Amino acid sequence: MNLMCENIVVSYEQKEILHSVSLEVKERQLVSLLGPSGCGKSTLLKTIAGLITPDRGDVIIGGKSVAKLPPYKRGTVIVFQDLRLFPNLNLEDNVAFPLKMQGIDKKARLFIANEFLEKVQLDGLAKRKINQISGGQMQRAALARALAANPKILLLDEPFSSLDENLRQDMRSLLVRLQKELGMTTVLVTHDPREALMISDKIAVMFSGEIVQYDTTRSLYNSPTNKGVADYFGDANYIDGRVVNGVFESTIVSFAVAMTDGAYKAMFRPTAVILSSDQGDYELRKIEYMGEHCKITLQYHDIKLLLSVVTNDSLQLGSMVSIVFDTSKAILFKN
Repeated sequence: MNLMCENIVVSYEQKEILHSVSLEVKERQLVSLLGPSGCGKSTLLKTIAGLITPDRGDVIIGGKSVAKLPPYKRGTVIVFQDLRLFPNLNLEDNVAFPLKMQGIDKKARLFIANEFLEKVQLDGLAKRKINQISGGQMQRAALARALAANPKILLLDEPFSSLDENLRQDMRSLLVRLQKELGMTTVLVTHDPREALMISDKIAVMFSGEIVQYDTTRSLYNSPTNKGVADYFGDANYIDGRVVNGVFESTIVSFAVAMTDGAYKAMFRPTAVILSSDQGDYELRKIEYMGEHCKITLQYHDIKLLLSVVTNDSLQLGSMVSIVFDTSKAILFKN
């Protein structure tokens, strides 16, 4: 089911939180709303769900406006970070609860509930109460309950943020598998860029109540529209220079570009600066061991560069090395 948000404006206590936000999520896509705390991503999600009424704008699901419909008539289901499972009910009844609200008879709803408990690998635990299962199992139960309701749009508000990394990875994999299997149009709120890159078809990057870039994962990482988006997706090296007659010129690297003349910053990801075996003018100032790879910091006069290299025991602090820039991966931002 397609989802469209058109020029959504939301205010709280006379302060505008969302500034004319528009977004299109195509059928069967998994889209992440990514950004720092307070940027408006959860507000947008709750507006889609009908929990927040916008000052202006429209929410369209399957080609029909739902802006005036209450949450339970929109065909959306939202899973919150605190999950909101019922402690007085067992897992089976928790998952079956939205089906009960839809008027489905007990035998049918319990059959469906157990089907979804099996999908999220909780078969055999149907009769357990919430206080008898782990945090990761609670996450799976909340997801099963949301999916059992057969929503047109599945909305997830940072549901995995309280889990440790191993459990988060398990839940991401489970979510992606079920989302593709069921063809469920899904919008996920996250502040974790790595999570968004791993599981999304597209990502909407939000800052200060606006979507500043909406694109595929590869395009966002490789072609950010501004320095703020670039920085959000990881470490970067910035080199000041100028473009003169189609050539970017700086004190340490020059290369041809299709840009107008002027002052620019050239951005190189740490993997786009390659360590050479030759002795050179860059002093190795810092080594951060990360297993198979390590991050190293090089110093050349007042310029610091961060590189990601394969761990090599021969690397020694204070040694003088040389580097090669992969200029095909450079991204230029106007100063």
